[in-house]
Amino acid sequence: MTEILEGRGFKGPNGLDFILLDFSPIGAEKIKEKLSQVREIGIHYVGIDPLDSPLPVRPAAHYTMGGIDVTKTGFTGITGLWAAGEVSCLSVHGANRLGANSTSECVVFGKVTGGEAARWLLTSDTSHSIEDSDVKDAENFIADAYRDKGDNDPYEIKRELWATMDRYAYVFRDEKGLTEGLKIVRQLIERSKLTSVSEKGNVYNQNLISTLEMRNLVELAEVVMMGALERKESRGSHFRTDYPKRDDENYLKHTIARKVAGKIEISYVPVTVTKWKPEPRVY
Repeated sequence: MTEILEGRGFKGPNGLDFILLDFSPIGAEKIKEKLSQVREIGIHYVGIDPLDSPLPVRPAAHYTMGGIDVTKTGFTGITGLWAAGEVSCLSVHGANRLGANSTSECVVFGKVTGGEAARWLLTSDTSHSIEDSDVKDAENFIADAYRDKGDNDPYEIKRELWATMDRYAYVFRDEKGLTEGLKIVRQLIERSKLTSVSEKGNVYNQNLISTLEMRNLVELAEVVMMGALERKESRGSHFRTDYPKRDDENYLKHTIARKVAGKIEISYVPVTVTKWKPEPRVY
């Protein structure tokens, strides 16, 4: 079984990053009846039918519960800029997303935010045309990305970032690991400034896109590491093995990260509790 998984890109016993989920006690008929979608995922994505073999499983990023700090109408505080859906943070989730909450975030607040943005466009006296200087700034930004600044491979930096976040900011975290991970991430940020785009074309340049995405990812990783390091408790999807209990007295608040003068600054805003006060999780 291990040889089969290694052939499909999974690590072997010396670098195990999955567990095997055995469906056999459930029985073939019940799997077909109750778990047909899970079976299809196994067959289509990893080529393994859970009727025949255990499935390799591991935690993965499913949903972003933070995002851009916005008002209830999706306004970011920047003139002409609204945000909705997974990119925004309306605090409809709390510290962990409930099933189907993402639908409300997209459908309900997508409509609200879209309506507010359209209303602003129709009623504002401000000109909404793009200035020539804005176009020039965008062109200079892209042109600068093409300039050779070093021989660091953007794809290798992304792979190292992935491995770092997997190791130090995964399901279970602690101060020692987060501190070491933050150190590595900051090194990757410096390396990300010394990369070159190997493809020079201007039409769907995937290398350019990947390089820009990588630079965004390393900066966001710093935010994640810093926020997790400062929050000395466990809450929702954030679990600190050195602080396993939730601490409402000190941390019933949102973490806000802003970039000021090139550095990330962490601050907090209180959580508004209306009908239901957070209670200890007993299941």
